[in-house]
Amino acid sequence: MRQFVGLIIYALSVAAVAAAGRDVQSYLLTTIVDVAIYLIITLSLNLEAGIGGVPNFGRVLTVAFGAYMAGGVIGRIALWAKGMSYDYIYDNAAAVSALSKSMTAVDAAAMLALGVAISIAVGASLGLIASLPARRLSADYLAITLLAFGDVAYYIGLNYEPLVGGTLGVSAPPIYEKLFGGGTMRLIGAVAVSAGAALLVYLLIQRLSQSPFGRILRIHREDPELVSVLGRDPAYIRAWTMAIGGAVSAVAGLLYALYAGAVHPRGFERINFTFYPWLIMILGGMGNNLGVVNGVFIFVVIYRILDIFKYEIGNAVGFDPVWLGYMLFGGLAMLVIALAPRGLVPEKAEPVVGGRRVTPPPQGQTQSRRE
Repeated sequence: MRQFVGLIIYALSVAAVAAAGRDVQSYLLTTIVDVAIYLIITLSLNLEAGIGGVPNFGRVLTVAFGAYMAGGVIGRIALWAKGMSYDYIYDNAAAVSALSKSMTAVDAAAMLALGVAISIAVGASLGLIASLPARRLSADYLAITLLAFGDVAYYIGLNYEPLVGGTLGVSAPPIYEKLFGGGTMRLIGAVAVSAGAALLVYLLIQRLSQSPFGRILRIHREDPELVSVLGRDPAYIRAWTMAIGGAVSAVAGLLYALYAGAVHPRGFERINFTFYPWLIMILGGMGNNLGVVNGVFIFVVIYRILDIFKYEIGNAVGFDPVWLGYMLFGGLAMLVIALAPRGLVPEKAEPVVGGRRVTPPPQGQTQSRRE
């Protein structure tokens, strides 16, 4: 039952929205996109922190730069490919309008594929760079350092206007509009792309977590020195893990920017793309990808219900429900840590012998032969 608690809560929320007479179709489509994007981000964090034991409190770094690729790079490439001389940042409205008139669906598909490739490269590179302090810092100091790295993306985007327009932000290229059309069809297309990417990422992270690499990560999480005893370099393991996590989360940032249709640095504060993914992972179960899925559904339901019924809730509590959201999520984090520290769907502890999983013998019995 625990393995489906997130889906059950989501189904109940759909029924509640329908009973209240709200737009169920819009709720379904928008929540699926939210679930997909947060699932990609949190799965990448779960690989690093939940499975590998790398305390990455700077997840927003790679997510933000993935979005910056959508707002500051692929738009410029599209203008160059079309032979247009607009400045994509300072002539943003005119540039986006010109691209909307000249781009075809094939062009849009090519730009989407190019954006994903660039995001993967940039995210992996940033992950490798962020892993360098791990060679000399203990877990506590590394967590603080990565937290600072996460704020770097925010302040660079906010103060360096040529990247994504600084405090004004910038519109993303009309890729979804050209691929799927406008209105509801655009939203359906965003659902298809985001959900498909989330499924692929889940299968990738699940495969990695069950591979020899995943077993080494779990050993690193429990005792990094033991990794050295086994002939592996812990710094090398951390670098690979953060490169994979950075690449995956940067793709989520790109998809988020294309879905939103714009990139503004103020949207990439640490609470949205560092604290919330950590909350989701702790709620669902660190080290368990299925637990992360449940945690994402629960988080998105709470977030969206507070937004849909914000006026009713605001009148009931007497203050802006935005602050109620912060209070609820903070209280939920403390409640889970106190009552269910392993999450709703805990990671199964299965010993590994000779590269295969075995079930320990019942208590009081011994094995008849040596493994």
